[in-house]
Amino acid sequence: MPHRPLSPLTRLLQATGVAAVTLMTLPMLPHAAYAQGARPARSAATQRLIARADSLQLPGAWTPPPGDGLAHHIAGFATTMCAAIFLTGLDPADAAANVGFFSGPVEYRRQVIDTVVDRARREIRLTLPGGVVRAAKVYGSQGCVTRSIGEDSVRFTPQVVTPNLPPAASTPWPMGDVLPTTPWPAGVDSALVARAVNEIFGPAEAMTLGVVITHKGRIIGERYAPGIGIHTPLESWSMGKSLTGTLVGRLIQMGVYRLDQPAPIP
Repeated sequence: MPHRPLSPLTRLLQATGVAAVTLMTLPMLPHAAYAQGARPARSAATQRLIARADSLQLPGAWTPPPGDGLAHHIAGFATTMCAAIFLTGLDPADAAANVGFFSGPVEYRRQVIDTVVDRARREIRLTLPGGVVRAAKVYGSQGCVTRSIGEDSVRFTPQVVTPNLPPAASTPWPMGDVLPTTPWPAGVDSALVARAVNEIFGPAEAMTLGVVITHKGRIIGERYAPGIGIHTPLESWSMGKSLTGTLVGRLIQMGVYRLDQPAPIP
């Protein structure tokens, strides 16, 4: 079977001597043209991939969730705006134009007729035609949560979680910020790793905020955009699924939850 040719980036990473590498890009935000509704053309390979996925779909009909679809999309948009503004510290216009389109597509964002950024309450309120308001607020250490329509609070008691960790400034990574001073890993070309970091980061229009490369439990390359650093909270997107799944699995193992226990969703 013929093999797919390696990308230039993959070849560059292999040339560094890094056999197993973890890449974490935080996050690769869409270009402004995408934010304005432009969609990149699908390549033949992408079309084949989608066709294969369609052929493997399980039988059955999709039933949309109850309620108004636009209100659901804007609920996601409210959460995205809340996190980008109050947790990451982005400008509201930047957040609206460039962050998280899969949870609030641009074609629905355009239908918001009023946006309130309440910095005192750390809350976002988005009003739709007809008067429906979707509001998201920072609740304790649980982050930004979009409230149900017509409700003024969430259905849980927010908690502030106090970290029980030693000082980051004197604790080795990954539990702290101290990086090793031992020699560079044998067989890893530091110059090529630096080139790989720059290649991943891309030009300014890529709007990448951060790149971290680890090798055998050690950071060997990282770069951040201006105004972004190692302590800047950024959206984890799908990385959060692995972390959440691991934590829930541990809680089940400890007997805190059961695998078949329903989620506390109204």
